[in-house]
Amino acid sequence: MPLDPQVQAIRAAREAGGHRQLYNYTVEEARAQDLAAILATAGTPEPVALVEDRSIPGPDGDLPIRIYRPQPAGTLPVLVYFFGGGWTLGTIDTSDAICRSLANAAGCAVVAVGYRLAPEHKFPAAVDDCHAAVDWIARHGAALGLDPDRLAVGGDSAGGNLAAGVTLRARDGGGPEIAAQLLVYPNTDYRSDTPSRRENNDPYFFNARSAQWYWDNYLADPGQGSDPLASPLRAADHGGLPPALVITAEYDPLRDEGEAYARKLAAAGVAAELTRYPGVVHGFFAMGGVLDAGRQALAQAAGFLRDALAAPEPAAPEPAASVLAAPEPAAHAPAVLDLAELHGSVSDPLLDAMNFLNEVTGRFPDALSFAPGRPYEGFFDVQQVTHWLTVYTDHLRKERGYTGRQVDTELFQYGRTSGLIQDLVARTIANDESIVVPPESVVVTVGCQEGMLIALRALCATPADVLLVSSPCYVGVTGAASLLGIPVVTVPEGPHGLDPAAVAEAARRVRSEGRRPRALYLVPDFANPSGTSLSHGARRDLLDVAEAEDLLLLEDNPYGFFSREGEPAATLKSMDTGRRVVYLGSFAKTAFPGARVGYVVADQEVRGADGRRTLLADELSKIKSMTTVNTPTLSQAVIGGLLIDSGFRLREANAGAIAFYRANLETLLAELERHFPAARRAELGIGWNRPAGGYFLTMTVPFTADQRALERSAREFGVLWTPMSSFYPDGSGTRLLRLSCSYLSTSEIEEGVRRLASFVASECATAAP
Repeated sequence: MPLDPQVQAIRAAREAGGHRQLYNYTVEEARAQDLAAILATAGTPEPVALVEDRSIPGPDGDLPIRIYRPQPAGTLPVLVYFFGGGWTLGTIDTSDAICRSLANAAGCAVVAVGYRLAPEHKFPAAVDDCHAAVDWIARHGAALGLDPDRLAVGGDSAGGNLAAGVTLRARDGGGPEIAAQLLVYPNTDYRSDTPSRRENNDPYFFNARSAQWYWDNYLADPGQGSDPLASPLRAADHGGLPPALVITAEYDPLRDEGEAYARKLAAAGVAAELTRYPGVVHGFFAMGGVLDAGRQALAQAAGFLRDALAAPEPAAPEPAASVLAAPEPAAHAPAVLDLAELHGSVSDPLLDAMNFLNEVTGRFPDALSFAPGRPYEGFFDVQQVTHWLTVYTDHLRKERGYTGRQVDTELFQYGRTSGLIQDLVARTIANDESIVVPPESVVVTVGCQEGMLIALRALCATPADVLLVSSPCYVGVTGAASLLGIPVVTVPEGPHGLDPAAVAEAARRVRSEGRRPRALYLVPDFANPSGTSLSHGARRDLLDVAEAEDLLLLEDNPYGFFSREGEPAATLKSMDTGRRVVYLGSFAKTAFPGARVGYVVADQEVRGADGRRTLLADELSKIKSMTTVNTPTLSQAVIGGLLIDSGFRLREANAGAIAFYRANLETLLAELERHFPAARRAELGIGWNRPAGGYFLTMTVPFTADQRALERSAREFGVLWTPMSSFYPDGSGTRLLRLSCSYLSTSEIEEGVRRLASFVASECATAAP
């Protein structure tokens, strides 16, 4: 039959994205690419009752295994599973989703084996490891609740080859007894010359060249290819082997050799079931997150295992024959925690929503994504990191007079909790934002998120203390409040940001309830997620409200540099004569997020009962000392070097980025206008705002823009966005979506909006009465 439509969609996305075959990479690069691709298509990993990582004795040292159990206690049949990857790629994580699904659906424990890889370890190292793992489980698994009398082996691709090799070795080498074998598109014959090898050379999927690359990595010399443990099809006798399920794929170079092996088993009297899945390609068994056929094959495999391992529970073991025999360790039931007894924040639907967004992005790597609020990666250059580190160490020697030993201590030891680069940060924000504060009022944090956490912890001392936030609101602060058990009250955001009068009303309402409105969190410039900004007048009014209502303002300013039009607005902190503003800053957007360096400006005076006076920054440092201890010194050194190198003027250093993001936002707005002119907008009932800068805008649609719609958008149209309901603490905003334009090139934005327009039109047509 023709290529399955879902497979065809993967192929089209790979072709559009310039997909490179793994054999074009170095082995290390290929391993990373392979794992990322598998995780992206495997789907959300199913929860199981217990996952346990262990090491067991192997032929060449410790051998890692991972045990998956569908129930926490009791004795279970067991499948020992070997991951695919041409004996060259893969880890235990490669088969994680498969093992979880099989454990749940088959009702058996699954043990994944982290065997040694080629080309570092040539044949027969992988076979030796896999057989050793099966033998160990047969001998010692009972102590772990694994029934050695109901033991199967299985694997996909090279893992299927290893499973077949293990059954041959077990039969010919005295055990252990294996009840069944699951072989999914296995390699069974080195250099087989079959029609499927000759026909399947698609450059966007596993092909004949891929197969040969793996063999070349695996074998020390071609002569080893005739060994039955490498090429099970070449075994002289296939009798006496365990019952088998062999699964193959129509468009797979290995199809014919896998099917030939099934026929060999059947001819030798082995109960062998063969299923060819039409329209799919090699690897489909691991693509259950995006392919219906992958899920069907997993279900078939689970049914085969249920039937093959449905032996009665083993009888109680006989007493030990000798008092000198060492007893097996007692099997203790693993601890199971009640979700209701964990902190309520772990059950927050917001956390699930964010996990879903990360998962769906990984599952559709070829989709164009308007989802992440990330900086554009074209600005990154690893050489800059080295340069900035050198600039900073030169600064320590020349400006501060450090000796070589003192420089080493500064970079390699735990640093001061409040930070190493407070003075450099203070000089920079004075130049860029007209925020003039002493360096000791700055606390350098692990990203802005830590700044939010420690500020909230310090300020909200009792259950009566309430945090006010805009609605919609950045989820990082509401998530931090949830972790700390701080109640949140929302203030609806208008088209021009927060209304100061609405803030005052919310504060008075909270106070009338016997609670204290402690602080208001806001992003005045190009807010995440809405893109709105406060006018200069609204900022002045908000500072007046803060004074009148005894509020502190937590001003978060990650996007202030990136204006699309006009002059940058003054920060609230630069206008703050009453020290009502705690300023949250970050270098994630103005430098690079991988440094994980942010800061808090907390110049408020704190007075103790004994008359002692400190800064709020000092109190925040105490809390930080009990969370991260200190912000990594190497990261601070790199950022410090950047600040020095820029002359303490990051706004000027970001001129190229500012122009880039301005052009991207202009392109996004223009493309939306082109695909949805006024008449079309009115017809469909859609619209969007026009932010004056930043990364984001919000779009109103007439359908529910939820996780299901996002998955349809990714799967069928190849475009991702963010549901806005995640940003509304009350769960509203279901007909809004967020578009971020920071991570894409202008050409990608143009294509992305074309795909988005097709998706929106399709959803509108479906939603129409």
